[in-house]
Amino acid sequence: MRRDIWIFLFFLGSILFGWPFLRIFHQSLTYYLFISWIAFIGLLFLASLSSDKGDGGN
Repeated sequence: MRRDIWIFLFFLGSILFGWPFLRIFHQSLTYYLFISWIAFIGLLFLASLSSDKGDGGN
């Protein structure tokens, strides 16, 4: 399950910061990048916390 979370986050990041979404939000690109980057970092943090609990911190 932990590996699935990391693969999902990789593809989510690829989609969020890929050309189509950047083109869609080009009018408010600064806000989009700021909000999506903060949300993505939060998801990475939560995934790393659940990963640490699952394997005993190793």
